[in-house]
Amino acid sequence: MGLDGKHVFFISDRDRFFFLFGDALIEKLGLPAELIVPVVFKSGLPPVNSPKLNDVSYLNYEDVGIEILLEAKSVTFMSLNEWNSPIAKRLIDARDEFLEKIYIFITDDEVDRWTKKFEMNGCLSEDLSLHISESCISVLEKVRYFIAPRPYFHKKICEVTRRNDIEFIDASIIFDVLPHYYSEMMRRVFSESFEYGKSGRRVLVGTKGYSWKDLMKFLNSPAFKKYSSNTQFLCFVSPTRRFLIEAFGLYRKIIGRDFFNITYLSPMSPQMYNAMLASCTHLILQDRGGASTARLFAKWGRGRIAVRRGSPNHVFIEECYGIDLYTYDHEKDINPDFFDGSGFDPSESAKNVCAEERRSLSVLSSLYS
Repeated sequence: MGLDGKHVFFISDRDRFFFLFGDALIEKLGLPAELIVPVVFKSGLPPVNSPKLNDVSYLNYEDVGIEILLEAKSVTFMSLNEWNSPIAKRLIDARDEFLEKIYIFITDDEVDRWTKKFEMNGCLSEDLSLHISESCISVLEKVRYFIAPRPYFHKKICEVTRRNDIEFIDASIIFDVLPHYYSEMMRRVFSESFEYGKSGRRVLVGTKGYSWKDLMKFLNSPAFKKYSSNTQFLCFVSPTRRFLIEAFGLYRKIIGRDFFNITYLSPMSPQMYNAMLASCTHLILQDRGGASTARLFAKWGRGRIAVRRGSPNHVFIEECYGIDLYTYDHEKDINPDFFDGSGFDPSESAKNVCAEERRSLSVLSSLYS
């Protein structure tokens, strides 16, 4: 199989990320499926059963030689860590030409790990607990191109690598929690008859998990005290911590306070997660992680998002997507105006997210064509 003019993506046998990115390139950017070539390498961990793109030929890393990879128009690594960096290093060490073809797709996760190590030592050094290997450091010292929102990531990556010659493909996330066709279908189902604030308040507290200590602080906030009796709260809380919340509820009953309704969530399929998210009217976001969920929530015009002032999520989501956020310093200080929605129009945030997606697609079209 020749790779001339095609775009290679190195993905692990545990990857759940590339499927959505590739689907967006095909469905939103119009990139022909035959130009996408995922190369799957073994991570050394138990593989996962991830869906595959239709009409796309997947290759095994062991079957692909360096010479044929030189034919590719681009070579993209989804993230950079201890598992895929040896492959990137091997290519760069073999031929200098790969420095003009290799692109690293960056998310907040790896930059957070790199920043932690840099702040600890004043430089990047091997730390497998943070998935930083010697080959990862070697690649960061040489690779030129990163795919990520420049305003948020450029300064951080320049600092940890101590380089000023890094170039950015300035694009943010272009995909949703589900493939484009199904995501659009679900958006229409939940949005066509939806009126903000008319279907009852449903509040998702944390997108995957939330500190039970912070949750308890929120349960003592003015907003919760005012609206708890007629609002449904949903949260991912481990079974071992739920008894503390139940004890708090029992205490409220004893002292004559209103009953509150909390639904405990467990890990679920992307389809169920999307439906659950679309049914909510408010989202209280953790300090880090879950930005893709918040982006989708705002894109669909579902409701208001609260986030801690100055947190990584606050800075990233506001700068990158232009979402109108409700900010707070401490959970216990969240006020009723978060639920009142005074002066808040979810359609404005939705327009901004969609505009950023169109801009990012335009930027990526110059690379993936």
